Amino acid sequence: MAERFIHILPEQVASQIAAGEVVERPASAVKELVENSLDAGSRSVVVEIERGGLGLISVVDDGCGMNREDAILSVRRHATSKIRGASDLVAIRTLGFRGEALASIASVSRLTLSTRRAADPSGTELTLTAGNIDEEKACAMAAGARIEVRDLFFNTPARLKFMKSEAAEKGAVAEVMQRLALANHAISFRLGADRRELLSLARASNPLERIRQVFGPKLAAAMLPFEASRPGLGVSGFAMTSQESFASARMVFTFVNGRAVRDRVLVRAVAQAYETLIPRGRHPAVFLFVNIRHEDVDVNVHPMKTEVRFRNQGAVFEAVYHALRARLADQTEGRESRTSLSPSPAASALAGAPGTPDTPAAARNLGGDAPRFEIAAAAQVSAPAFAREDSVAADDRPLRLVADSPVVSLLAQRPLNLGYAKGPEPEPGRDRRIPVYSELRVLGQVFAGYIALEDEDGILLVDQHAAHERVTFEKLRLQFRDGGIQVQATLAPVTVELNPARAAAVQATLSELRAIGFDVEPFGPATLLLKGAPAVFGAEGGARLLSDMIESMGENGFRPGRDNAFEELLKQMACHGSVRVGRVLEEREMRELLAELDRTEFKTNCPHGRPVHIRFARGQIERMFRR
Repeated sequence: MAERFIHILPEQVASQIAAGEVVERPASAVKELVENSLDAGSRSVVVEIERGGLGLISVVDDGCGMNREDAILSVRRHATSKIRGASDLVAIRTLGFRGEALASIASVSRLTLSTRRAADPSGTELTLTAGNIDEEKACAMAAGARIEVRDLFFNTPARLKFMKSEAAEKGAVAEVMQRLALANHAISFRLGADRRELLSLARASNPLERIRQVFGPKLAAAMLPFEASRPGLGVSGFAMTSQESFASARMVFTFVNGRAVRDRVLVRAVAQAYETLIPRGRHPAVFLFVNIRHEDVDVNVHPMKTEVRFRNQGAVFEAVYHALRARLADQTEGRESRTSLSPSPAASALAGAPGTPDTPAAARNLGGDAPRFEIAAAAQVSAPAFAREDSVAADDRPLRLVADSPVVSLLAQRPLNLGYAKGPEPEPGRDRRIPVYSELRVLGQVFAGYIALEDEDGILLVDQHAAHERVTFEKLRLQFRDGGIQVQATLAPVTVELNPARAAAVQATLSELRAIGFDVEPFGPATLLLKGAPAVFGAEGGARLLSDMIESMGENGFRPGRDNAFEELLKQMACHGSVRVGRVLEEREMRELLAELDRTEFKTNCPHGRPVHIRFARGQIERMFRR
């Protein structure tokens, strides 16, 4: 008989493989267990973790509970109460449905499940090790369920090697709880870590109140409500005013039918709505809730259930884009934007025709049959300029030069103090192919982001952000090499509020923050006290820079992983702390910046390699006018 190469995997091995897909890290286990609690009709969910969730995950709820027979079945693979046949997959209405989560978690941990229905005199307690039931007994408990997961991944040491630090895992759990709480404002949530409370959220009367609970009153006060609807599709939520922005996209939350998802269509629609309203590289805070017919969205895409597919993604894109854009066009405090999204007869005739004037370019690239919408609201808005047929080509746009009069900017303007000190004059004999910016005639500012200069050979456009970034970076690098970044004390300590989900990770990096010039110390579980900041930015800009640095911090914090890691940090600081495109400069400030740039090494490029200036030669300009 020929030797066989194909065989059936043992059940335990198959369960561990499934666990690798469903339970990526402790936060994944918390998400699955809490979603089961929500599907059980819980009104209160309490989560406790130890060692970032690797030591213990405890989830207690007041849901419907299970009887003995259901409890024993629930820890087996593909056991679920959510669906019964393939037809149910067409319109899934619960958060869980695969019947894999509990069995997968049990297969890689030591799990204790206690549960009781309100009608039963006693509950059932199961103890499992690596998915095998060790003990089953009756127990006394309130109605609901209590699940304890200990020593996660104890039998899969290879998976343990890929875990982050305890602070990073704790932060990931807190972020999962935030998303679940934002999607379920009528339910109370508590999260404790190593016997310290991280989140305590009472039942909220509305989503904005839940946002206030999680992120504080300052952010909640800056949110604008929006709402739009059409048959089978509703879009609602809260968007930050265009005068505020963040250094990363961590504050963009998207939900579909009460499920927290990461969907490129929704993220792109949000980014497109804020196009031209916030500086490039900045991100808004948006809490987006999409309610759509269950049969029009497929949630059975990924084992972790964080991705979805829309039957008509073009329609969803346009609904989100137009709802947000209309609200941002009318940023009157307290006024709620309600937008009716209904296909107009003329637009319906053009549906599917590429290049329709009112269709965002990104929506045309999504594919599918995207119907046009007409917006009935107080303030109507059109699509971005590049998507309109009457828009001027970028290369043909006239330049607006400003010298004495300020440019009207989309951003709130504040006087800028660049804080330049006098230095030595440019060295004699310097290569004249490298311009001496301060010797050229200043024509003005273009698009509130570029300084226009004239010399005998043509016109130069200097990117003010790239220029200031190079100046700042060289100052920081010189100080760092000479013994440490100079710190300027604040007149009074400044409190910096942290995202509760990331507070533990941030506080674990205080030594690195001090090394790059921030005199900080913890002030409560989710607050830092800033006593000093890098002198090159001044005390006033220190808190804002610190917030930006924390917002863009990775899971591993600021710890250097290679020789030039601190140099990368200095680049990041220089970028966040430099004057941005969109800031109107006075002529004096332009001249100070140009003079300081001339005293800086490698002045023709920013630290990331982008050019500081672009030249338009006189001959090139004359040829364009056919002279």
